[in-house]
Amino acid sequence: MNKYKEHLVSFLQELELELPENLVERLEQFSYILREVNQKVNVVSRKMPIEWYWTNHFLDSLLILKCMTFSGLTVLDFGTGGGLPGIPLKLAVPDMKIVLLDATHKKILMVEEIIEEMKLEDCEPVCMRVEDFAAITRRPSFDVILCRAVSMEPRYVLPLRRLLKDNGQVIFYKAQMIADIEPFQYQTLFETEDEILGKRRLISIKRDDLIEITEVK
Repeated sequence: MNKYKEHLVSFLQELELELPENLVERLEQFSYILREVNQKVNVVSRKMPIEWYWTNHFLDSLLILKCMTFSGLTVLDFGTGGGLPGIPLKLAVPDMKIVLLDATHKKILMVEEIIEEMKLEDCEPVCMRVEDFAAITRRPSFDVILCRAVSMEPRYVLPLRRLLKDNGQVIFYKAQMIADIEPFQYQTLFETEDEILGKRRLISIKRDDLIEITEVK
C-alpha cells in the first residue's frame, strides 16, 4: 500500500463513523476510472500520479466528514469537474442524494461515464450554468452546496441562495486564499495543516448570509 493510500485509510479510521466496508475498494475503482476518463478530457491534473489521488482528491473531498454528517441530505456539487468532491462523498455516504453540476459539456459526459460504470444511484450529472440551474422551476432545493474548485463570484450569490433550503449552507474548500468569501458572514467549520495536503479550511456561508456583494459592508 502506498503512503498516500495509507494516509487516507488512517484518516477514515480516525473518523469513527459508520462507513461502507468496501469504501476503500470503491475509491480504488474510482481512481482507475478517473485516470481513464482523464485521458479523454482533462478533468484533473494529468501531471499528478494516480497514487496522489488518494490524498489530493479523495482525502481532500472527504475532509468535510470531520465536521458534518451527510446521511439523508440533498447535496449539490457545484463545479464538479471530474466528480470531486461529490463522488467520494457519495461512496462514503450512500444514502445521500447528490447533483453534480458543471457548465462544461465534455466534463459532464465523463462524469456520466463514471456514474454509469460505478452504478451509482441518486447521483445526477447536470450540464448547466448555476444561474440557469437556479432558474428552473422544478428542480430540487439543497441542504448543502459544495464548492471545492469554485471561487465565489458576485454572479453566483443569488443563484446559490435560490438553490438552498431555508436552513441550507454553502461550503467552500479552501487553502490559503479566502478573499472571495471575506465580504460575507462565514464560519470556519474545520481547519487542518495536513502533512501531505498542507493547509486546508472548510468554510460555511449560511443561506441568509448570501446577499449581493454591493450590500455587504
